[in-house]
Amino acid sequence: MLISILKEKINTNHIDEAICIVEEIGEKRLNEAVPYLIEQLQLTQSHVLRNSIALALCAIGNSDAVEPIVHVLKDPKTLGYRGTLLASLEPFDYSPHIDMLFEFLIEGNFEVSRKSFLLIESIIENIPEGTKQQYLERLQDEIERLEEKHDLLSEARDMF
Repeated sequence: MLISILKEKINTNHIDEAICIVEEIGEKRLNEAVPYLIEQLQLTQSHVLRNSIALALCAIGNSDAVEPIVHVLKDPKTLGYRGTLLASLEPFDYSPHIDMLFEFLIEGNFEVSRKSFLLIESIIENIPEGTKQQYLERLQDEIERLEEKHDLLSEARDMF
């Protein structure tokens, strides 16, 4: 019943009402809604609806949601709206996507880099030593780059 109402609200572009229904689906942990929620996660242009769907999928706890969430995270349309999507991965096994999380740690905005850090931190013991070493080298390179930028900006500040 809720799924058919949700379809109607999405098809008629009543996003606020659709979000309320998605939240209810998540609260009730309606596993039968997962295929439709995944479909809409990938199709919607509304970042608010997408985030709501991701949180509902997280609450439901069906691991079928992991790959679609990761796919959406990699989509440029989610740039600037990835924090909630990352948080929705927390209860799942996202370890196969550690490289993506590491890139978000380095390149992401404030929220994305911190959420990525927390996700990586919770699985750090499962990361192979060779991979950890590669990440460590990349982090050191990034720190050096930022130090050079810091020095330049400090010099520019002193100029004014």
